[in-house]
Amino acid sequence: MRLYLARHAETASNIKGINFNDKDDKPLTENGIRQANKLTKKLADLEIDQIFVSESKRSYQTALPFSKLNCLALQKDKRLNEADFGVFSGLTLQEAESKYPEIWRERLKDKYNFRIPEGESYRDVARRLDSFFQELKQTAKKQKLKNILIITHATPLKVSLIHFLGYSIAEADAIYFGNASLSIFDFREMGVKAIAIAEADYLTNK
Repeated sequence: MRLYLARHAETASNIKGINFNDKDDKPLTENGIRQANKLTKKLADLEIDQIFVSESKRSYQTALPFSKLNCLALQKDKRLNEADFGVFSGLTLQEAESKYPEIWRERLKDKYNFRIPEGESYRDVARRLDSFFQELKQTAKKQKLKNILIITHATPLKVSLIHFLGYSIAEADAIYFGNASLSIFDFREMGVKAIAIAEADYLTNK
């Protein structure tokens, strides 16, 4: 089973630099719509069997052009949602560090396990992702699905590198998952292999 994992396209919150953007459900910008169309063009020749998106409007709108092109239904799954950032929600990195310095420092000590007050840890996100992918593997085997498109968010993509590919926190955080960037994973009996990570060259094409 090959998974095509894309981050949602651009929103106004991305332009403002809001890193902890889990509660704001604004639509795509005009540039975001162009990015979604370029992602569709990138994937156009593939035979995608199913499309899954998070519950957010930005994920849905990112997948919509490809869905319409291929007459495939979009299946929403809350396990693909962005991490719940709790008290950090709606803030930039600088604002979160300034407003909650003690929480910020404690989180840096063990980012994978530390649960932001009123929110989630990376481990929490990993648990729901693991549940989603295990269920998907069973469905794919029964229905002989080969290619799946998933539109999700930056944190689930980083957590996927850590949980499925053994990346360290530092290695995962060093990778920038830009808006509408594409990663490709092969799920095999012996494990998961990355074919591409955060590919975005096609977004610069006219």
